[in-house]
Amino acid sequence: MWNFFEPKNSQWYRWKLDGASFWMYRNGEEWRFALKTMPFKHLQSDADGPSPVDPPEGISASLAVSAGTRVALRPRPSPIPYLISARNDVTIHPGTEAWFTIALPPVLRLELDSGYTLFEGSPFTTTTTWFGDKTSGNLCLSLPIELDPECKNEQSPVASDEHSAGLGLATEGPSSISFSMRESLQRAAQYLACKSLIHCRIVIKNRSKDPLDVERLAIFTDLMNVYEKEGTLVSDTVVITGTADGSLQTNIDDSDSRGLQKIHIAAKTGLNEVLIRRGVSFLRRITGL
Repeated sequence: MWNFFEPKNSQWYRWKLDGASFWMYRNGEEWRFALKTMPFKHLQSDADGPSPVDPPEGISASLAVSAGTRVALRPRPSPIPYLISARNDVTIHPGTEAWFTIALPPVLRLELDSGYTLFEGSPFTTTTTWFGDKTSGNLCLSLPIELDPECKNEQSPVASDEHSAGLGLATEGPSSISFSMRESLQRAAQYLACKSLIHCRIVIKNRSKDPLDVERLAIFTDLMNVYEKEGTLVSDTVVITGTADGSLQTNIDDSDSRGLQKIHIAAKTGLNEVLIRRGVSFLRRITGL
């Protein structure tokens, strides 16, 4: 879906994007595009393309004029931070850590192999929210997902269905888990089954002397690369560490992504620095530090 290819002249192509759709047409140096968006919370697991199709009906198209023959649809993280809530307040005690896996809606660019961007748009619509005070807060994309953490030596009992099987989670029968937890896990599995979303691993480590209360997570994406792994989009791991001196640091870890095909290269890739340069106090309020 994300590789460069040479489209035929005077032919429409379509990418199916888990409920949303993107169409492209080339006629010499004329390029036309159409994007059908959908609410993020209503997405479906159905993604493929680019496939030759008939022209889209009832959708307005935009136009660009540019030389070039090879193009690719390239997903990248949103420049606006993502804000995600924990399903229940999570307390991480000193010396322990927890992991979260989240599927993030991307911004899509249609790029020529020369580097020019012909089109940019977001296939999934989400609400935005201002978090923090008027001076140090940030406008965020508010994702309708509630997360449960994964912990060391944890076994996840979920009902045997196609979503849980796709995640590789253990199954112990219907009586092993409550209905509300089962519903939450199945909803998370639905998002993680979508190949047009960016799957992001979040690790929260508590190296401080006090418990760390996690209610919401803000994910800034300035230094986050995006890769393709077996047809799925994955990002670098976000590591949030509560340190012994009471500060909060957020770093990017790309060790698990080495050797994968890069789909999006961050502006300052490879820097191992505090990611949340402008929002440390913002994150402290979120996590209770």
